[in-house]
Amino acid sequence: MSIPPEPDSKDISKAQDQSVEYSTDFGTAFGKASPLKKAGRQTKPGSKTPDPLSTATRRAAAIEQVREKAALGEQGFEMLESEQSITYSRVGLDSGSLRRLSNGHMRPTLTLDLHGYRIDDARDSVWNAVKHGQSEGDRCLLIVHGKAGAGYKDEHGSVRGAGQALIKSHVNHWLQQLDAVLAFTSALPKDGGTGALYVLLKKKTKRA
Repeated sequence: MSIPPEPDSKDISKAQDQSVEYSTDFGTAFGKASPLKKAGRQTKPGSKTPDPLSTATRRAAAIEQVREKAALGEQGFEMLESEQSITYSRVGLDSGSLRRLSNGHMRPTLTLDLHGYRIDDARDSVWNAVKHGQSEGDRCLLIVHGKAGAGYKDEHGSVRGAGQALIKSHVNHWLQQLDAVLAFTSALPKDGGTGALYVLLKKKTKRA
């Protein structure tokens, strides 16, 4: 068994000189190093610069929708009878269109059933149905509002409006406030009679 020779002192000195040289070169090249601080995830996806015109248009449309929806108030509200027939049309609508609507010749392409809805939920649903219907090019909607209801609970938990046509009366009131609605009339018995309405909408506005 042979014993390896001890390293020569010149070799040790040479290795130490190289180590000092490497250390000096690293420091010169990269400067003083410091540990990275831990931080939470802050990565942000690259965003495209929005078109100012389209952004302004969308904002204006959103404001107008909120304003119109909020305008469905209670001023001028009248309670209707459960079996009362309803007919309404805007000034300027030709009598032929109203007659075709009331006779069921304009068949609904969208139906909204409000049975079991609270007043606030019914209002939002009517507004959304009219807006959605017009945007999709629907001309006639069927809104089933029912007749006398079970009433609703007020802030004190008391039942109010039992046996009254609350939803029907409110739907009649709301539809008259929506600009997209040209006319509405009680439906034929096969579609719900005085518990439902045919609603005629304006034609979808074509974009330039």
